[in-house]
Amino acid sequence: MEKNSMTYTAIFSFVITFILVFLLTLTHLVTKNRVSEYNRDYEISSILKAVGVRVENGEVQEQFKSIFNLELPTDETMTAKIDGEDILVSKFSGKALWGTVNGIIAMDKDLQIIKGVDIISHNETPGLGGRIEEEWFLKQFQGETVNKNTIKVVQGSGDGNYDSDDGIIDGIVGATRTSHSIEVMINKKIKSLKEEVGNE
Repeated sequence: MEKNSMTYTAIFSFVITFILVFLLTLTHLVTKNRVSEYNRDYEISSILKAVGVRVENGEVQEQFKSIFNLELPTDETMTAKIDGEDILVSKFSGKALWGTVNGIIAMDKDLQIIKGVDIISHNETPGLGGRIEEEWFLKQFQGETVNKNTIKVVQGSGDGNYDSDDGIIDGIVGATRTSHSIEVMINKKIKSLKEEVGNE
């Protein structure tokens, strides 16, 4: 067969494509369970971080089970007792600038104080909106009082607002849309939690 013929080119392209698709499929099947386990452990770590529990020795599932009395996280509101205090934990998600943000929020049982927030996944720009997962930003939520059932994420200095009584979070400089999206997501989740527990 002539190497310059259309038939040769078509057969060669088909064989190469078949081999690549086969290798990709094989890689996906071989790593599927490991990827799933990693994603599960990452979500559990975010939950533990939101309630202020330090992950020890990488045993996230055991710690989660002992605190929440559950084998695995659920999509329902979860409850835990941390240092004698009842805590409600729930997942939240919403659209930001480039895609969906998924996170965890932990609140006191009266839904007046945010105990912690953590980000599980996002598609925001690294160095801008992607900074929502940085410690200085998330730390502002710890102990933040909810004023009139909402918090505000405002454009501030970018250093963080650690006054836990004003219900205000310092947004990320240069990422106004992402900061506003976080405010909307958190307030929407607070509202739904209040409706769920009958504390509107």
